[in-house]
Amino acid sequence: MTPGLTPPLHICVRRTVDWGDEAAFRAQLNPAFSPKVDAFNSTFRLPYHAFRQEMREIAQANLEQVQGAVLSKWEEVPDGALVAPVDDDDWFAPQLVEAIQAAANHEVLGLYWPQSAIELPINNQHRRRLLLRRLIPGLGPRWFCATNSYVIRKGSVDPSCFTGHVAASSWFQQNPERIRVVHQRLSLHNRSLASITSLNFGKPSITPAQLRRRCRAYRRLYRRWHRVPPGLEWCLPFLQQMEVLMARLQDSEL
Repeated sequence: MTPGLTPPLHICVRRTVDWGDEAAFRAQLNPAFSPKVDAFNSTFRLPYHAFRQEMREIAQANLEQVQGAVLSKWEEVPDGALVAPVDDDDWFAPQLVEAIQAAANHEVLGLYWPQSAIELPINNQHRRRLLLRRLIPGLGPRWFCATNSYVIRKGSVDPSCFTGHVAASSWFQQNPERIRVVHQRLSLHNRSLASITSLNFGKPSITPAQLRRRCRAYRRLYRRWHRVPPGLEWCLPFLQQMEVLMARLQDSEL
């Protein structure tokens, strides 16, 4: 953050937990997700909550380099201010504020930009969608807004636009005259091995063998991103930190 500036943009992290406190994490854990956390912990030496804590620290370091923004809680942001929602493991470009300032005015209630994600397919439908987007120029993503690819003006949009990108996508599509597009890659969605949607999405459990295969695939994925797509060069230091973190995710049987 840049000291002394009046923040034109508030970055608000959605609901998170104290990943460093295993008891607190377990207390709020959805019972349906608990078997997958147990499988993760029995497969790797680094437990799930500690892995997520380190991911949050990487994301925190990223957010702190966004010049001219301020980290705020949603309830502390005054009406009329611009808000960039984000999960506690995703990243923004350092030039986020500069790009938003250039595109926004007092009549603009929302802004969005091209979606970027580092991810593996979560199922066959998702795999087909990713393949089609590579093969068919102009084929857009499923949702208008991704988890951290938009900004909203608090008090002028439904609060559900903050809590979820699906609601935000619906609002943006219904209000085209009050939104602007920014033609820069200003964020990256880091859908990691620990993401809920990565751990056998739609199924009640995941096996150690599946976790090990997916872990190896994620290690290859982060290595491939040494050559980041154009416009995402800013995320390279954080990708390298993720690569180091993945290397620390050792098999419990070793």
